[in-house]
Amino acid sequence: MINATKRRPYTPPMTGSWWRHLGFYRFYMLREATAIPAIWFSLELLGGAVMLNGGEADWARFVGFLQHPLVLVLNIVSLLAALLHTVTWFQLAPKASIIVVGDHKLPPQPIVTGLWVVTALFSLALLACAYFY
Repeated sequence: MINATKRRPYTPPMTGSWWRHLGFYRFYMLREATAIPAIWFSLELLGGAVMLNGGEADWARFVGFLQHPLVLVLNIVSLLAALLHTVTWFQLAPKASIIVVGDHKLPPQPIVTGLWVVTALFSLALLACAYFY
């Protein structure tokens, strides 16, 4: 489409801190920032797999690395970020998947509860596998 006038459309100025003005946007940016600790934890797991393949001495060095206070703090931050991301994701899931049973829309609570139950069962199964094998 060709612009019939020579006027430019008005575009309001957008600063880099646009998200700081409303609490909704600040929380949104916090939720999106949970990807950074997830990257840290993914790299840590990858490093652990490489060290496990390297032998007993490499694994002992990796365990020593995990016991460093800074690494412990980063792992706690990663856990909290993962929990925040999980809670907000589970709250958004019913809005993304509308389930109709008969003539009625399923309320969000059973979906959220189901997601938490599946998460708990999967976590318990993973812990059982780690404990018994």
